[in-house]
Amino acid sequence: MENIIEYYYNIRIDSIINKGNDYILKAKKNTLILKEIYKINNISIICNLSNTLNINAIIPNKDNNIFTNINNKIYSLIIIKRTSILTLPNISNLSNINTSIIPELERNNWETLWSNRIDFLEEYISQNVNKFPLIRESSDYFIGLSENAISYLVNTKKEVSRNYYLDKKVISHISLSNSLYDPFNIIFDHKARDISEYIKYSFFINNTNIYRELDEYFKHNNYSKYGIQVLFSRLLYPNFYFNTIDKIINNELKEQYLNIILDKIEGYQDYLYNINLYLSKYYNIPIPLWLKKNKDINPHLQP
Repeated sequence: MENIIEYYYNIRIDSIINKGNDYILKAKKNTLILKEIYKINNISIICNLSNTLNINAIIPNKDNNIFTNINNKIYSLIIIKRTSILTLPNISNLSNINTSIIPELERNNWETLWSNRIDFLEEYISQNVNKFPLIRESSDYFIGLSENAISYLVNTKKEVSRNYYLDKKVISHISLSNSLYDPFNIIFDHKARDISEYIKYSFFINNTNIYRELDEYFKHNNYSKYGIQVLFSRLLYPNFYFNTIDKIINNELKEQYLNIILDKIEGYQDYLYNINLYLSKYYNIPIPLWLKKNKDINPHLQP
């Protein structure tokens, strides 16, 4: 791989580490990532955006092309200008950058995307009844949770007015598991998107400071009632389950890995209850009836 990179980019590589489908490279004092690309739409827009935002930049190859075909896979080379630390202040700072919204990178209709994932899972299980017993046995619960999230979101859109300024699209990310400064990870969506994903992430890493972090975040970021409810609808949607299933189906993870989620689901329900209680400090928002039963209130939320 070193020789291939040197040939296409005329960069002498000091070291290379394979990480999943990507490669992390050291060249002199620079860190670069050779990133496998699955979708090549809107690439000129992404390049321009990376220059405008001063995030990690895409390096063209010797043919002045930002894509390189290596062993029948498409890659782009990205130089790391800014290291990615996943914190609420970093998310907030990016979302507050005043930049024009790019329609091609906008995300809309979460409920449609969530419904499609439910349909895919149901279809997959019906065609592979005996293949993944843990997926089959757990799917009803997570499909029900997803349908609850969809209903919550649809009702919010019907019943609560948006605030033009507070609910505008901002710089967001396809996934917080990728770098905040990866140009291929940048989209435009409601600011609740990244915050809700950070709150979910905090649960799975047992971040005991989450409420203090949210206190500080909301000092500097105003939300409408619509925005708070949209945030909670996304918390209800268990994309961590669907993402894990995708990796199991694609043989990237063993099915037993799903037990990490299944063992925590009762705790996650308590977490949802407490987050709803926390968000209700800002607006009186609905809480699903099934979340109300026998919940322990987090001490940070006690009056």
